[in-house]
Amino acid sequence: MNKRSGGLKPLLCALLLSSCVAVSDFASNRPNLPQGETRWFQVEELDTDSVVQTSVLAVQGMNNGNSRWILSDPFGVPQARMIVTEHGWQKDGFAPPNRTAKQLFVQMFPILQNPFRQPELIEIKGKKWRVSPIAQ
Repeated sequence: MNKRSGGLKPLLCALLLSSCVAVSDFASNRPNLPQGETRWFQVEELDTDSVVQTSVLAVQGMNNGNSRWILSDPFGVPQARMIVTEHGWQKDGFAPPNRTAKQLFVQMFPILQNPFRQPELIEIKGKKWRVSPIAQ
């Protein structure tokens, strides 16, 4: 019994330390939009030949470097509503959890650091999205 638990302790310590690094890396990479600034994007989920689904994404700067991310379908129904803080993601409102949207949002962090005018392609686990800024 001790042999099994002895090998488990270093593994648990390594996992704990790696999660701390991931949180600090997450905090330093998250976009810092000015409070009240909102950026709008058209998000298209792509299949090999065509667009599968089109959504609208609003990213709004909040206080303390936090930002609100709202992904809606073309009718305005929220598909994901989350707030990103230095400690990670928080649920915002009643939209169900959406792991895919969260992964997409994290992939957009570097894109939001620098304004872009052309569509960007993002690939996550074989799925592709085209993210286009909506002129304001």
